[in-house]
Amino acid sequence: MTYSRLVRYLFAILCCSVAIPVLAEQAPVYEADSYPPFDGEVPASQASKPVQPSSVAVGDSAQLGAQQRLAHIEQQLRQLQSTDYPARLDALQNEVQTLRGQVEELTHKLQQVQSQQSTLYADLDKRLASKSVAAASASTNNIARDNDEEADKGTAASVVSKSSPVAAEPDVLTKPMVATTKSSSTQPDVIEEQQIYQTAYNLIKQKKYKDAVQVLQGMLRKYPAGQFAANAHYWLGELYGLMGKNTEALTEFNTVVKNYPDSPRVADAELKLGLLYVAQSKWAEAKTTFKKVITRYPGTASARLATEQLKQLKEAGH
Repeated sequence: MTYSRLVRYLFAILCCSVAIPVLAEQAPVYEADSYPPFDGEVPASQASKPVQPSSVAVGDSAQLGAQQRLAHIEQQLRQLQSTDYPARLDALQNEVQTLRGQVEELTHKLQQVQSQQSTLYADLDKRLASKSVAAASASTNNIARDNDEEADKGTAASVVSKSSPVAAEPDVLTKPMVATTKSSSTQPDVIEEQQIYQTAYNLIKQKKYKDAVQVLQGMLRKYPAGQFAANAHYWLGELYGLMGKNTEALTEFNTVVKNYPDSPRVADAELKLGLLYVAQSKWAEAKTTFKKVITRYPGTASARLATEQLKQLKEAGH
């Protein structure tokens, strides 16, 4: 420690010995007479050059301003990301979920309508096929029955002509004439109604639904209480359903259910009412109608279809 302090002390003495002569040097002396008098103008050679502005300082300032603006923009972006962006993202996600739900609901409804349409077409084709077989069988039976009746009439006439006296012939012949007169007054109406119904049936097989509707409506106007009235109302309901006229179809099926309770078509008509309510998204009316079908017509195909429809409605949450 003593040695280092000694070295520093000697170094300080050396510096003082060098500095004292320099500080003690005399300032230069100038004679005033040797210089011209000052007239207020500075020689051009001694004029100070104008100080140029520092381009470095300006550049630094501009760079600093750009950095500040960039920092401000970044801060605003961070604020948007921290506050508004998540809210907007959540809103968009909610909207997408809502739209997805609506699409799924519409898809489900479309599938239901397509299924019902397929059921209607299949049922229509099945009924048309069975109807054609029944019509052919009925036609054969009618021909056979007519032949038998003609044979019976011929036999009875021959018996009467051989066994009855001549005086009795007017009375015997008068009664068949009266019966024949009644038959001729009623039978053409039944035949005409059947012919009109057959015409409508042929149009349905040809898928000329509008023409079939017009024919059936004309038949009902002419024979509102005819033997084919219940069937005509039922087929009108089927045709209106295929044409997308659900309101008219409901009216026709309701007519069958209310006005023709003993018709073989009544169970199917009430089932079709339930299917139309499903197509109109009237879930309560549809379920009530299907339950009526199951209760009123147990063991029938209509009751089985109504049970299946109730199961589908329950699975769909209706």
